Amino acid sequence: MDKDAFARRTTALQVSLYRVAASYLRAEADRLDAVCEAIAKAWEKRATLRDERFFDTWMTRILIRECVNIQRRQRRAVPMETLPERPQEDSPARALEEALETLPQRARTMVVLYYLEGYTVKETAQIMGVTKGAVCAGLSRARSSLRALLEEE
Repeated sequence: MDKDAFARRTTALQVSLYRVAASYLRAEADRLDAVCEAIAKAWEKRATLRDERFFDTWMTRILIRECVNIQRRQRRAVPMETLPERPQEDSPARALEEALETLPQRARTMVVLYYLEGYTVKETAQIMGVTKGAVCAGLSRARSSLRALLEEE
């Protein structure tokens, strides 16, 4: 699909895409973000569309996935008023926080995404752009490092 055909089809479909997004998301900004992200992802993946007759369905499926992703992120968001206070200096939670800070950035990101944010191994791998095996190995090394650091204390 060339650039002009893609532009024509998405322009014709925009109102429909917005209505679908409105059925999933409450906030206007979230709806617009979902539509924009869906169009951007479709542009990147346009070569994977096997039959151009199914363009509308394909775009709608991409949009729905994006709406679900936005909903998932919103569920994980915690209002600032409900955040717990920072742990006391001698508490186990504070020791864990300090141990996490000593991990390399990549390992710390894996631990935070998997254990604190609740993403699956597959989602963590997708977010970080690595394989599931790399995430499992990274989490294993991070747990070993954390265990060693925490046993010292």
